[in-house]
Amino acid sequence: MPTDAAPTTYVRPSRLSAPTLAFLAAGITVVLWASAFVGIRAVGEDFTPGALTLGRLAVGALVLGAFVLVRGLVLPRGRDQLLVVLYGLLWFAGYNIALNAAERTLDAGTAAMLVQIAPVIVAILAGVFLKEGFPPRLLIGSVVALLGAVIIAAGSGVERRIELSGVLVCLLAGVLYAAGMVAQKPVLRTSPALQATWLGCIVGVLACVPFTPTLWD
Repeated sequence: MPTDAAPTTYVRPSRLSAPTLAFLAAGITVVLWASAFVGIRAVGEDFTPGALTLGRLAVGALVLGAFVLVRGLVLPRGRDQLLVVLYGLLWFAGYNIALNAAERTLDAGTAAMLVQIAPVIVAILAGVFLKEGFPPRLLIGSVVALLGAVIIAAGSGVERRIELSGVLVCLLAGVLYAAGMVAQKPVLRTSPALQATWLGCIVGVLACVPFTPTLWD
């Protein structure tokens, strides 16, 4: 018998719970993020910090852009547009340039240890600006993560060259990373993660355009 009711769409439930998926995503993120320190250190003598940042972001923008075009693009509106520009400049451009510059004088383990100030700063900024509060478990976890990074860095090599300039630039990278992450959080409430990441890459690429001749050389 005909009816005017709209057809229902069957959605296959996920076998994994939301918390499990979140932990899995976080674990993959940590592994990929950690591998970048080694890669940056390996090619740091061949690329300047700005050129390396432009090359990385250009690859990311192209790959992610292909997926965004397939899934469709919904541009952010209002304040979210400003936040996209903000975290694109702070995180995707500023953080990467600072980290690339720091690893020219610091080994990968030390750089990773210093950047680990970022989770603590994120917790503070999120508690103040995003009204997420300061749960004791979050603060304890941040301290444990920092101590873990120190232990890993201490065992990453006996001979290490540490320069004050590299340490300061690496600490700056951690601050930029934390500020960019907090700026991105509100955008993720209205935009898919894939799209938010791609837009940040685009902003970073545009900010690093002046490094194009150096990258080409």
